[in-house]
Amino acid sequence: MRTIDSQLHVLSREDYLAPTFVDVFGGVHTRPANNLPLVIWPDGSWCHSGNSFIRDLFERNLSRRNRGGSLSVAVASLSHLLRYCWVRKIDPLDLSDSQFTELIGELLAERHHTHPDRPKRGANRVIAIGRTCLQYLFSVSQYQGDNFLVGPEGRIRAQLKEFQVSVGKGGQGRTKTVRFWDHAALPSPGALGTRSPISTKKIVELRSAVYALSKSPHIRLRRHVILKLLEITGGRRGEIAEISVKSILEASRMERPMLCIPTLKTRRGCTPYRYVPISRSDVAFLLQYVEVHRRAVIRRRKAGKPDHGLLLVSEVSGEPLKATSITQEIRFLAKEAGIAEKACPHMFRHRFITKLFVALIEQHRVANPEAFRSMLLSGEELKTKVSEWTGTRPESLDAYIDLAFDEVAGFKKIFDLVTVGLTVDSFLGSLECEMQRLSIGDDPHLVAGRLVDLARALKGDLLTARSNRSE
Repeated sequence: MRTIDSQLHVLSREDYLAPTFVDVFGGVHTRPANNLPLVIWPDGSWCHSGNSFIRDLFERNLSRRNRGGSLSVAVASLSHLLRYCWVRKIDPLDLSDSQFTELIGELLAERHHTHPDRPKRGANRVIAIGRTCLQYLFSVSQYQGDNFLVGPEGRIRAQLKEFQVSVGKGGQGRTKTVRFWDHAALPSPGALGTRSPISTKKIVELRSAVYALSKSPHIRLRRHVILKLLEITGGRRGEIAEISVKSILEASRMERPMLCIPTLKTRRGCTPYRYVPISRSDVAFLLQYVEVHRRAVIRRRKAGKPDHGLLLVSEVSGEPLKATSITQEIRFLAKEAGIAEKACPHMFRHRFITKLFVALIEQHRVANPEAFRSMLLSGEELKTKVSEWTGTRPESLDAYIDLAFDEVAGFKKIFDLVTVGLTVDSFLGSLECEMQRLSIGDDPHLVAGRLVDLARALKGDLLTARSNRSE
């Protein structure tokens, strides 16, 4: 039964084809549109104006990965306006300036359901919602031939603003224009929230919580695999969810293993995946999940059906684990471990990038943040490596540079990201996992065999590191 708070979109099927144009002979041309958010009203009926707007965004090739991607984010913002209009029985095209102002006021005033002393959403989120709603209102009014709904002199008094940003290599050469709507009711931007990297202590606490929380060997090892992948790849949660079994097997056959992971935030024309160094011992650990626990679930739940090929699977259905489930897993583990502070998948990404920068600072003996920024912008090979391993652009990484210098100054500890530092940390995590297995009654001979495999892989990693140092 639908309510006013129900989700206001459904995702199209995997085989859905969206019509694009009709040729002169009357033939309808289509293109794949799986995972396209289809907008509905609270009673489940089709929302024509909302879908017209989403169609515009779809034509701009916004991401639909991970249950609708950027298009689902846009629909989530638009849903606030659609609910407001539905409750008051207002056609969105009849909205007034005072009603739009009232909507923004309600979004700012709403309180968090579990922490009534906190606002439900910050100023920056309200700004994003408001701008998406203004973009929608302008778009649908243009289709209706109404040029007076949104604008400086419109019924909703908003202004279209723009600024230039640098693009291209090192942010040099080309610029692009970014346009957005603004309105007097929108709040002033708040400070951009930058989560701190997750600490080693918290990772150990999360690992320790796995045994107490997990009800089956598959879920137990899958949680250890999630923690390990977040720690060693710096991947976003959606990227972790899309790592394939094939990429693990390919890494296991490499002399110097590299794990292929998808890159969700790519610009048009860029490669939608990247390669991240991974230790032999970590490959051996991941293969245990692939060859034993995952294989058993796929054989049991997907009998007679093709294997989808993704690494992390649901024990109940055998289907791929969703990106949101990875966030839930970290939340469950943090609660079980009694971690009161924020703990989420993206904090592992912050840790990965910070450790990478610490290693680069130590390797190049950079004296201060300004010198390091200059080195990033001028060093083509260095920029390429940062981009390859993190799936982002150097100009987006300023905050990590400061965090890295704080760590160097505070601890004076040298990290070799690829070969030694994180390799040993990760091996210790694998060792803790095997000790948990032994404590709950796993066959000691099987545990001993797995430990031998991990130790051999670690030895290979350390020999490679020594060879690299000699070179």
